[in-house]
Amino acid sequence: MVRVTDNSRFDVVIIGGGINGAGIARDAAMRGLKVLLIEKGDLGCGTTTASTRLIHGGLRYLEHFEFGLVRESLREREILLRIAPQLVKALPIAIPIYKQGKRGRLTIRAGMILYDLLSWGKSLANHRMLSRAETLERWAGLNPDALVGSALYYDAQVEFPERLVEANVRSAQEFGAEVLTQTRVTSLAVDDGKVSGVGFNGQIVYAGIVINAAGPWIDLVLERAPVESPKLIGGTKGSHLVVAPFPSAPSNAIYLEARSDGRPIFIIPWNKLYLIGTTDVRFDGNPDEVRCEPWEIDYLLAETKLALPNAGLTRESILYTYSGVRPLPVTADKNEESITRKHFIREHPRLPNLLSIVGGKLTTYRSLSEECVDLIFRKLGKDSPPCRTATESLATDFTDFT
Repeated sequence: MVRVTDNSRFDVVIIGGGINGAGIARDAAMRGLKVLLIEKGDLGCGTTTASTRLIHGGLRYLEHFEFGLVRESLREREILLRIAPQLVKALPIAIPIYKQGKRGRLTIRAGMILYDLLSWGKSLANHRMLSRAETLERWAGLNPDALVGSALYYDAQVEFPERLVEANVRSAQEFGAEVLTQTRVTSLAVDDGKVSGVGFNGQIVYAGIVINAAGPWIDLVLERAPVESPKLIGGTKGSHLVVAPFPSAPSNAIYLEARSDGRPIFIIPWNKLYLIGTTDVRFDGNPDEVRCEPWEIDYLLAETKLALPNAGLTRESILYTYSGVRPLPVTADKNEESITRKHFIREHPRLPNLLSIVGGKLTTYRSLSEECVDLIFRKLGKDSPPCRTATESLATDFTDFT
């Protein structure tokens, strides 16, 4: 195994130990590349752990005609259910339908049918449309006023996405990858039009290819290079509330259309508690300083109260909040909800061996990784062995993980 010392050489140095960096490290190491993964904090401690913890196709992306993204996500959902069954589990989700909602029963049913069609070959059950009476029988705590009925469908949940990160990292290590945590990159050395080295802790390592998978910190990493780069990240903040079980709490997830702005909000059973979220607002600050604002708490509590009038949730009910920044592509002409969740592997024309990972979803990290490693081999001028991450199971016993 290659050890990390000053002037060590690697085929690939990956900056960022979230789910994308971990997935790329695993795939690259499994295909025989010498890999170093560098994370400034703990593995999966940023956007990954701040997610809604769903492995899903993205039902609402259908409204933006992103059928390719939905199909990819549903395919990857099935792969994760197969290769990591201890971590990724089926999750039933109900969508209450109200007369005043933006999406009526026919619209939701059409979306459900398309969702099922795009997930052909799946192991999960197809959707069901329920009447008003059936809905209230199953979820008696729902607000009955103007309730028309509901849809029940299945996606998946990863309760602890940081464990999914750890499983990928441990697999990468088993194939020879080196991993450094609590290590902040301080410089990107450039020589002859390429990134020749990555500096940290007073030392430097050399790489054929450098992958900037730092999530919302991508632009901050690029500032370490002596070459000007355009801004890549136009992130949005998402906040969640965590509460204990409450009166009328549903036994499965509820997908709500917020009354105030039509945004999707989930109420999800999680770790014997409940997650309520998420918000989606522009964020231009330091991702290390992202926090749940008082108005976000009020917004999520108010929408929960409208949906479940007997919940009795107040600020005092909140055990804690958490927030993260989605590393979405920079854009000035779209509202937050319509910004694509597709991933992009940005090549830097002035630094051709530097690749930045922009956007993406927790669900599609594996396919992103496969695409990225294919590109790494092309840039290294090497023949690529086949990708095996879709078929080889992820070990999920962390008793010996370091």
